[in-house]
Amino acid sequence: MSRQRQKLGVLAVAALILLGPSVPSAASVPSVAGAASWSVGKNVQGRAAAPAVDEDPGFAKRRQEAQAKGLIDSDGRVPGSQRLGLRAWPRDDTGYRVQERDLAFLGLTRRQVDWWRRFQAPLGTTPRQFKDMSSSLYRALCGGCERPEEYDVRLQGSWAFFFSGRHKDFPTEQELAGQPVALERFREWMGAAPPAERPARRPFDSLYRLGALDEKGMPVGPSDGDFHLSSDVMVETARRKWDELKNAGKLSEADLRTGFFHQKYHFVNRTAVREAFPDLARWATVWKERLGRAVAPSVFPSAGPPDKSQVGNGVSTHYRDSDWVVPFPVRRG
Repeated sequence: MSRQRQKLGVLAVAALILLGPSVPSAASVPSVAGAASWSVGKNVQGRAAAPAVDEDPGFAKRRQEAQAKGLIDSDGRVPGSQRLGLRAWPRDDTGYRVQERDLAFLGLTRRQVDWWRRFQAPLGTTPRQFKDMSSSLYRALCGGCERPEEYDVRLQGSWAFFFSGRHKDFPTEQELAGQPVALERFREWMGAAPPAERPARRPFDSLYRLGALDEKGMPVGPSDGDFHLSSDVMVETARRKWDELKNAGKLSEADLRTGFFHQKYHFVNRTAVREAFPDLARWATVWKERLGRAVAPSVFPSAGPPDKSQVGNGVSTHYRDSDWVVPFPVRRG
């Protein structure tokens, strides 16, 4: 009986993690004892500035606590899967749990988060839009698609995981000091919340909602809708187009410098993909106009992006069981 009770207890905890309250309270954020755990450094202007998240012992401790409690996995993703049809309330990879103030600032509703949790629609879309988008994507890729198994389609980025990867830290007041509009909005959003009660990574659309400027002084747009398309068939077709363009002298110096496979991110050259798959390029343009955000398809071999989790900053989009796979639409009739 004791083993049965223990098993039931584990299942009950898992259910609470997955279902949870509809809106978490501030108290649900894993805390870190002692203000000294949260470091403060100096930026080049001499102002106080928080160090990078991965160098901060406070965030490291928060991550460890969240992983120990099963609130995030080793990849920093919340429990649940597409196979189960449900995942937990969104958290970043240090365990920060999205709060009501975040939803209000980001312009998201509980219903939209529920669609996201049930893999019905990525952030910034509705289930109807996502269904139409997915169906039209496969038509653009392969027409009748006699062999749909040759195409693996997955969502990436913050619209799929709520937060950006560990290479995109949540901004600080110091980083926004030269942007008065963004700084004011940031303070309205975060108020006097200390680092322990703030995200570590950028939530979906956050820089856009802040009115932040990029390194060129231009307004940051809404978060992209990233699609990873893994298909040896597509790679072979793009390779032929690449060779054709190269022999005709129609590739830019930037294309030639990065090569057929991008040296850092390993996706197929975008010029070759655009020229080899004009229907895909038109599809991305149509859905950019409909959603009001860039739609970015990237092509990889069928094995998917390489595992880079042990390289550099550890950012990697290799296949995982927790990925959001876009299935081939079921034919009727």
